[in-house]
Amino acid sequence: KFSSDNGYVLKDDGSATIVLEVGEVKLTDFLQAFSHWVYVSSSNKMLVCDLQGILDSEGIRPTFRLTDPAICSKERRYGKTDIGLQGIRNWCRTHRCSPICRALSLPPMGNCKEATH
Repeated sequence: KFSSDNGYVLKDDGSATIVLEVGEVKLTDFLQAFSHWVYVSSSNKMLVCDLQGILDSEGIRPTFRLTDPAICSKERRYGKTDIGLQGIRNWCRTHRCSPICRALSLPPMGNCKEATH
């Protein structure tokens, strides 16, 4: 499991790294940056989290094969796993921006004041 809607974020997992222009990053940092990007791209209205699956490193490019992600939204419109603002707040509370977030020009999450209403 890479992240969840209760704020869990996989920390030092011994994950493979890749060297980019922004420096060396863990491959799992791409998943956290993806969640961050969804939050920003949706105007702070939704977040893809509860990311679980495997990292397949066998091919030319490493590929994440994710199963059963959850979407948390302000309107709670994505089924029973959508725990709304609480899930968004939980994720925001534990997210730490990586060089990938910065390379994507994503704003720092701060304390997610936008997720309070």
